Amino acid sequence: MLVYSKERYLESDEFAFAAFPYSTMPDRPFTPHVHEFVELVYVDSGCGEHLYKGNRFPVSKGDLFVIPPYAEHDYRVIGDAPLDVYNILFLPSFLVSELKVLSQVTPFVQFFYVEPFMKQNPDFESHLKLSRSEAEEVKQRLDRIVREFRDKPLGYRITVKALLIELLVWLSRRYEPVTAEPPFQTRDSEAIRKLCEFLDTHYAEPLQLEQVCRMCGMSQSAFTAKFKEVTGKTFTGYRNELRIQSALELLRGTDEKVIHIAERVGIGDSSYFNKLFKEQIGISPRDYRRLTRT
Repeated sequence: MLVYSKERYLESDEFAFAAFPYSTMPDRPFTPHVHEFVELVYVDSGCGEHLYKGNRFPVSKGDLFVIPPYAEHDYRVIGDAPLDVYNILFLPSFLVSELKVLSQVTPFVQFFYVEPFMKQNPDFESHLKLSRSEAEEVKQRLDRIVREFRDKPLGYRITVKALLIELLVWLSRRYEPVTAEPPFQTRDSEAIRKLCEFLDTHYAEPLQLEQVCRMCGMSQSAFTAKFKEVTGKTFTGYRNELRIQSALELLRGTDEKVIHIAERVGIGDSSYFNKLFKEQIGISPRDYRRLTRT
């Protein structure tokens, strides 16, 4: 599998970002790939198919979507004209504090995290097909970001980050009116199972209990009872187990500092991470790493 690395595409570790227009030509060979960063894509012109995790979706002018890290995808052009897109690339750590704040806003959570997950279902219809006026607004915003990043005037890093945050907030507001139905709205048990599938790859996100209740279309008391019935665990306990299991893999397979591993799995407080790790595993993260390396 072809992997697009952050070293090749992003400016630097210090400023893990890139923005540029890109054209896919009709005769381009089909090359499924993954990348190590988030990719925000806006289709400016042309028609094509987007292959995403084995499913195909039609794309055309006005479509906007998020591709999370390590999600297999590619494009195929339909017709004789190229498929022209804007690519905004960044690591989640580029906006770590901002994403934490934005993740308290339910429409942002559904646009940024839930929609890419739901696209694994071929029957899922994206909510982000922009109208003509909205498409023009997005293009103007993206042009500003691309121009600022390309020309690199004094203070461009601050400006780029501010413009990106402004764009994400704008998109969240656009997303809110068309997401009245909870994304996992179905029978209660099935909603919990879908949520668990979502958590398997999104355990590090700072989702609040109130938000996951809305995602499942359930009251907090009903959600708490049904989640415990289906999984045998509380929501917090279930997610913490996923976080610690991921931490185990990182401790075994990388040389990252423990504090950075804690942040990667979604636990910003290193003291709490150490306490939680010891409760589940019986020893400290450092002792676990030492024992698995001998």
